[in-house]
Amino acid sequence: MKLISLLPNILTISNGICGVLSIVFITDYLDHSFPKEVSYFIAFLLVFIACIFDFFDGFVARLTKSSSKIGLQLDSFSDLISFSIAPSFLMFDVMQNSERFMSSALEEGSLIPYFSFLLIPFAMYRLARFNSGISMINFQGLPTPAVGLFFMSLPFLQIDISHTILIILIIIFSFLMVSSIEFYSIKINVKDNMRFLLILLMLYVIIFLGLIIIEKDLLSFFSISIIIYVGLNLVLKIFARNKF
Repeated sequence: MKLISLLPNILTISNGICGVLSIVFITDYLDHSFPKEVSYFIAFLLVFIACIFDFFDGFVARLTKSSSKIGLQLDSFSDLISFSIAPSFLMFDVMQNSERFMSSALEEGSLIPYFSFLLIPFAMYRLARFNSGISMINFQGLPTPAVGLFFMSLPFLQIDISHTILIILIIIFSFLMVSSIEFYSIKINVKDNMRFLLILLMLYVIIFLGLIIIEKDLLSFFSISIIIYVGLNLVLKIFARNKF
């Protein structure tokens, strides 16, 4: 077996390792003296790197003609860790530290933070459906990397979020993952999606420049960008259905 044929699986496994390390920092396992904000930033950065690995592993597999069923399974296992389990742990930790990161504090022993783990079974179903379904240019249901990136960057949004709002977001994103809604692929080689990509890029530039002008934390761009991605998909689908 040529070494180059192992590269896609190495990238995929690296995705999963980033997810595991992210959980380590979220739970402060390495150093309890770390400020939570620093731990959350490192955890976010690791999941962002996992997104990069996830983006390129399929591209490299096609380029080297080394796509395989094992690679497909590894991809789903890694995605589950990095884009579902890690974000669930982060949301759990955020709610456990609600006096610092949320608009109100929870009573000790509250079970509300456990709603965070609702993301996991829905992601499991979405990934299993992806593995057993036919190959599609676009995505059926919201892709897990978008979910992971949204929740990992949510603590940097710099707005007060209540537990009710956060749980509603978790429920919405969970159902979007297993929905039958077709979401556009952001891969630049998908020519049919060029209009979507151009509009999305324009909106991203506007938002990014806006955050710079109002001097907001640029990390909030990532959670906002996912909301824009979801919203633009839904708007274009409605326009296409009604043929406006």
